[in-house]
Amino acid sequence: MTRESLVSLSPETVIDLAKSYFTDAQSGYNATLLEAGDGFARFQTFRGHLAVAAAPEGKQTRVRCSTLRYHPSIGKFLTILATESALYGS
Repeated sequence: MTRESLVSLSPETVIDLAKSYFTDAQSGYNATLLEAGDGFARFQTFRGHLAVAAAPEGKQTRVRCSTLRYHPSIGKFLTILATESALYGS
């Protein structure tokens, strides 16, 4: 399952938010960060692997979240990005 969104946050900010959101025990989706680099982070969750990628697209950032199975936290994460983007994006 792949979901995408365009936000006005930087790719670095998106990946930082993903790392804090998916690895925070309080989020209910406690994941382990397996690897991260420029524009991506990969996690292990109780539902399997989860990958988040962020790349510039014009003046925005395209965010792509991928899993093999439905993962309810992806929709919530994209909503958080949209909210952060509206509050702090350019």
